Amino acid sequence: MVPKDTTSSETYLEKRGPDQEGFMWSNIDDALCEVGGLCGIYEWKATRPDQPDRVVYVGSTCTRNDRCQRLKSRIIRYCKYGNHKEELINDTLSKGYELWVRYKQAEDEERAKELENDLLAKYDYAWNIRENNRLREILPQQRG
Repeated sequence: MVPKDTTSSETYLEKRGPDQEGFMWSNIDDALCEVGGLCGIYEWKATRPDQPDRVVYVGSTCTRNDRCQRLKSRIIRYCKYGNHKEELINDTLSKGYELWVRYKQAEDEERAKELENDLLAKYDYAWNIRENNRLREILPQQRG
């Protein structure tokens, strides 16, 4: 996800969902075809040229409303609508950050949860409450 449309001949962007800040890569659906029905984990990184990169959130595929939300659908829903991190995502994009996602597939939902819990025990993600005790926004670091 990016804060503004920087479309060039090699990059294709589309507006995110209704009332959402910024743009998303229009080919993400095709890029995620191979993980469409798979379980796994995903991490979101905020990046801005004048700031160090920050990995801000980890999540896993999980059952919601009696349906397992697979990797592809989870990632695309964050891109389009922000899911339960909508306010944080929109705020971050409005401050000029880009949000990048990476993922790792798992054998099943139980293993995805284990991988997520391992990362939560090791890292203090700004956007995870579980194991990290609090949410916090991304603040630019002072230079000098």
